[in-house]
Order: sequence, then structure tokens, then C-alpha cells
Amino acid sequence: MKNSIISDWKPQYADNFSDVSLLLKHRLSATGLFTKERLSKLIDVYPTEKYNITTMGYDVENPLWREGTKEGYSGNQVIDAIEQGRMWLNMRGVESVDPEYGKLLNEIFDEFEEYVPGFETFKRKMGILVSSPKVQVFYHADVPGQSLWQVEGKKRVYVYPNEAPFLKPESIESIILGETEEEIPYERSFDDSAEVFDLKPGEMVHWPLNCPHRVENEDCLNISVTTEHWTNNLRKKYAVNYANGILRRKFGVQNPSQGTNNWSIYPKAALALGWRKLNLNKGKQVVRMVDFKVNPKSLTGIEDIEAYAK
Repeated sequence: MKNSIISDWKPQYADNFSDVSLLLKHRLSATGLFTKERLSKLIDVYPTEKYNITTMGYDVENPLWREGTKEGYSGNQVIDAIEQGRMWLNMRGVESVDPEYGKLLNEIFDEFEEYVPGFETFKRKMGILVSSPKVQVFYHADVPGQSLWQVEGKKRVYVYPNEAPFLKPESIESIILGETEEEIPYERSFDDSAEVFDLKPGEMVHWPLNCPHRVENEDCLNISVTTEHWTNNLRKKYAVNYANGILRRKFGVQNPSQGTNNWSIYPKAALALGWRKLNLNKGKQVVRMVDFKVNPKSLTGIEDIEAYAK
């Protein structure tokens, strides 16, 4: 495909797309949208409700996250603080903030849809991650379909099977119901079963739905992009997991079916939709507390503040 974003696509990749992990090369850098200068301007105007800036602990088996704020500092200062500190900035839903990124996002998925027969996506989203040298993202799973694109710096990505013991049904249900964020139980022995990708600039990895993963940055500033999407099949799986979470927690149903190809999908979809519309899970969602702010003059890049709910 002329002027394609993916530079090394092969027709055989379509045969099991989304069923196996796939490492590909891309041309996102050529767009000019991910330079430090361009991102600094984006950070300057980024809405408070659409970003997270986070610092983390060191123990992969005992995840510790702290939420912060960048308010009061320019984009250049924020990037400088990240480069010298231990944190990452996640600008979520960038396609809704700047139309240039929205255009690129649609080009990405339009290209994949052309490559893969029957792959039809909606609720497409893009995030931009600016992260410090040597930071990590703890073991977690995402609800929609996900890909990770590396633009600057290097990172190691561990991708684990989307089945027990790596991902128990109760864990994905808890994430979907908002009882926990994306973190799930992790044991070091899981690494023996992980696919390991050493992502370099110009590479991306796409993995099957809900596969747990974790990330370790090398000793360099990282600029990365996340893309997420939904398909009809992914929506069915979401509805089943949502309903199973309700059945398990509210009605004591043990080991509810995770199947999406039989008659049970319809009552489960209705249960999930009704529960959400009535907001019956209200009050059980995780509340983020902000307890630091970016400070480029600090050796760690941050400064503690009195905690408040985000």
C-alpha cells in the first residue's frame, strides 16, 4: 500500500490477526506528530481530565502507583521533569483533543481493515505515553483491543497468555466492573510463559484481547503510542464478562460460561446493559488520589502535595 503506516505487512499476517501477538514496523515518526517540540505544545493545552501522570514503585510483585498533576508547568518543563525523574505521562483520547491525531488514528485502523478481511473497528482511541528512563508499567490487562507503538527510546514488553493462571475470569470482571484498575495478580514465575519484545523506535506490537502485559523502559526517555479499538466480537466478550461479574458477585453463580457463540449471550448482554444504565455499580469504582506535582527543579522531578481526589 502506497504511503502505508505499517512498512512490513505480509498477507499471511491476516490469517490469525488478533489471535497471536504480532511485531511490525511502522512510520509514525514520519508524521512529525511525536517530536518533543510537537508534544510540548500538546501538553501545554491538554485537559486535566484526559491525562494521568504517575510514578511507581520498584517491586513487580507489589505494585505501587502514585498519581500526580502537571498543572502550573509548560510542556517543555514537564518533559524535562519526566526525563530526569521516574514517572510517565499518559495523554488519553488524544484524537478528541487534536484533530491531527484523530486523522492519523483513522488512517491506522483503515489500513488494518484493508489488510485484514472482516476486521471492522469502532470506538477507536489513541493515547500518547512520555515516560522516564528505567520506569516500569506493572502487570496489568486492558479491556479493549490494544497495540503499543514505539517512537523514541527502547522498552521491553512482556506479553502473557490471556487465560488462567495469568488472567483469571474474576480479574477481568473486576477491571470491567471498575472494582480495580488494570492491575491483576502477578508472580515472577509467569515470565517463563511470556512472549518478550524488545521494542525499538519504529516498531509496534499487537497482542490478543486481554493479554496481561508489563513494560520495562531502558535507560532513556521513551515516547510511545497506544491504540485501542472495539469490534462486534470484542463487544460480545465485554458483555459476557460484565454479566458474569454480576452473576458471580450478586447471585453467587460459580464458574459462569465465558462463551459468546450460544444463546446465553443475549440475556447476558441485556443484563450488562441494564445494570450499566441503572448505574447499579455506583460507589464501588476505584477513586484516584493525587498526591504529588511535577517539579522540574527537583532531583526526582516531583514534589509531594496534600492528597486530593481526582
